[in-house]
Amino acid sequence: MQHFGRHTRLILISLISASTAALMADHTALAGPSDTVTSVTASPTKPNASPWMQKLSGSSAELGTYVGSGTFYTSGYSDPYWSTSLYLRPNYDLGTRFKLSLSARFYFEEEFTKPDNPVGRHFYPYDGWLSLAAKKLAQIQPAKLTLGGLVRFTLPISYESRYAHLVTAVTVGPSLSGEIDFGKNPEPARRFRFTFTGIAQFTKYLRTSDFRGIGSGDTTGCRNVVNAGAVGSGSDGPTVAASDHCGGPVNASFGVRSAVIAALSRGKWSLGVTLLVDNTFLYDVPPDQFTSPFAINRGREDTTWGIVGLTYDINDHFAGNIGVSSLQPALDSESRNLRFPFFDFSGPNANNFTQAFVSLTGTL
Repeated sequence: MQHFGRHTRLILISLISASTAALMADHTALAGPSDTVTSVTASPTKPNASPWMQKLSGSSAELGTYVGSGTFYTSGYSDPYWSTSLYLRPNYDLGTRFKLSLSARFYFEEEFTKPDNPVGRHFYPYDGWLSLAAKKLAQIQPAKLTLGGLVRFTLPISYESRYAHLVTAVTVGPSLSGEIDFGKNPEPARRFRFTFTGIAQFTKYLRTSDFRGIGSGDTTGCRNVVNAGAVGSGSDGPTVAASDHCGGPVNASFGVRSAVIAALSRGKWSLGVTLLVDNTFLYDVPPDQFTSPFAINRGREDTTWGIVGLTYDINDHFAGNIGVSSLQPALDSESRNLRFPFFDFSGPNANNFTQAFVSLTGTL
């Protein structure tokens, strides 16, 4: 599981992104590292804004910083990590009765500490995304639940995806969201609001080879870690996919992703929690004369991602976020017990599975 090693980063995001309200209610936006932390910012685009500005409403960008837990240890084996990144999410509202929107993801990272990839690379472009999201396929009354869905295509621009011979990946899946208001105060800012979303996604990877690398045993050009700053939960769901990192020699064939996003907000403050579970299945490798009788033909990688963040809405367009993110293998090193998903209590310091973050989000 070494490829889940270092993850943390500084997130810098400029404006324009998918309608983050899709997962919650129409008037709720998401903020935080890659839109992970929920914000109560109302849709900031004014009704009298120009038509093109209204179409781009919900587009977002983010600037932040992640520092790995291994950075804070002075004794024993540790591995400091700190990076900065730019995350752009343009969004275009199609305005149909299903509230369709087109969105994209562009994410770039620059590491300040010593990289652990074979070529010492500091700059990492992540795979791009092109998504079509339906924010309101159906409204379930009186429970005030909203059914949504998405179709997404991956643009393989990362070093890892090029190394893994990725042509594209197709992701489909539904989302179910709702909200509950507490209190009878006529002023919305003085009431508590609980919002929640469940997401299920299936991804099929299309590749020109079942195996990674340009040749047998090649490890150049493939980063063996994934950085937790890339997570997100906008209208197209959490952001990091198996195509954004490399592991063993066999490529991922398909993956199943489940996520739960919840937030409690009042006024300008919001406390958000995200739990993501990734089950990635590798290509089937037929046995031969050298294969152990105990070997499994199809490999599998299971990870969890837990994020807890506090958001403060500075004004209609900007929000500040602070929190903790933990991306790690779902099971411990002996593959017997589940790890605690929101903090790494069992991994070595150098893994940096857990990291603290601070970020600034801008939304159109």
